[in-house]
Amino acid sequence: MKELDLHGIKHEDVDRIVENFVMLSELPIRIITGNSSKMIELTKKVIERHQLKWEHHNPNFGAIVVTDITPKLK
Repeated sequence: MKELDLHGIKHEDVDRIVENFVMLSELPIRIITGNSSKMIELTKKVIERHQLKWEHHNPNFGAIVVTDITPKLK
């Protein structure tokens, strides 16, 4: 599984970096956010904008695994 580590990335760069990684990678992928609630929030915003399903990578809540497209409700 491909992995993106956001440690050391500035908050203003997260949207662009995460979006590029999500769009150019084959799912599933892991994004390491660390324990920063702001970093987690920014990462989830990108993932949800693309209607992708995600979950925290247990037991590490400082990582998010993006799995696939969420089915659209009719």
